[in-house]
Amino acid sequence: MNASPSSAAARATPLEVSPPAAGAGSVVFGPRALPWAVLATALALGAADPALTARAAPWPFIVALVVFGMPHGAADWTVAARLANRNDLRTRLFGFSGYLVLMALSLGLIAWQPGVAAMLFLLLTMIHFGMADATALGGDDDGPLARWGLALGRGLLLLATAFAAHPAEAWAPFAEIGEALSPRASAAWRPDLGTLQQCALVGVAAGVVLALASVIARARRGHARDAALDLVEHAMVAAVATLADPLFAVGCYFIGVHAFRHTRRLACTSTIVDPAATPRGRGAGFVRRLLRVHQLSQPLMWPTALCLAPLCWLLGGFNAGAIAAASIAFYMITTLPHHLLGLKLPKADMPPAAAS
Repeated sequence: MNASPSSAAARATPLEVSPPAAGAGSVVFGPRALPWAVLATALALGAADPALTARAAPWPFIVALVVFGMPHGAADWTVAARLANRNDLRTRLFGFSGYLVLMALSLGLIAWQPGVAAMLFLLLTMIHFGMADATALGGDDDGPLARWGLALGRGLLLLATAFAAHPAEAWAPFAEIGEALSPRASAAWRPDLGTLQQCALVGVAAGVVLALASVIARARRGHARDAALDLVEHAMVAAVATLADPLFAVGCYFIGVHAFRHTRRLACTSTIVDPAATPRGRGAGFVRRLLRVHQLSQPLMWPTALCLAPLCWLLGGFNAGAIAAASIAFYMITTLPHHLLGLKLPKADMPPAAAS
């Protein structure tokens, strides 16, 4: 007996998910809208009143403790468990032990050779930030030159530019962290600021070459619009790093560009956010998934707060500057395992980050 068209349609509806139509949500929640708004604001402040950005320098890091920044890393406890399908506390702790070992090794390096630890952290951060941008902006899909040119060019245009334009101010947090966390800081190696600035200038030139190579490669792949937008974003990043206080520039990039894009990726990866508990789709559904990532970070946020408290005390108390420095010190300890875990993430499979 043949089913009526209406009953057949009713049975088919739950099985067929039409892709959401492109609209305002795809722009508002896209990988560029919020980052560009943050970069444009930081650029305007840096151009109008550099001294204001120096006074406000700690605040992006402080805000990042609760929005995007610290949560995108604190979600690693849940990310590691879900990627490995570990459901009980014992197996989760066992699976996270390697992460904790790398944190301990990073802390040991800071205590032993704080200058070396800082330089390695900056190198890793350059790669980590750049790779995240290449993934978020689709550069990964346009070949190795497009991917690595975007990744390395972006990292260099942010960090090398900051050190080329403001070497003393850019190094100051790391000098402070070394003095606080290393018993042999006075005898340990530290970079000469003049040499550091010269190396940074070379890094800026390399960043320009790599960024342009990526732009050309993406354009040749038929993605001329994306390539042009990448070029604009590169210019904004370099301009912010040049005009604004370096701590302010990097802090704004961290919370408004990197951490947002990483959180967005987690919110669009069904393995992580559990689509059975969070609705698919754009608009409010995506916002709820962003909040879900922050919720998933809670089990690790409380131990993180307990770690930050003594770091703040060692760095001078609980004023804004000390809290920002403590945040950077904590990122020096955690970025290596965080980066390695991020390499295991699958491609986003939920909108708006999923490929159409």
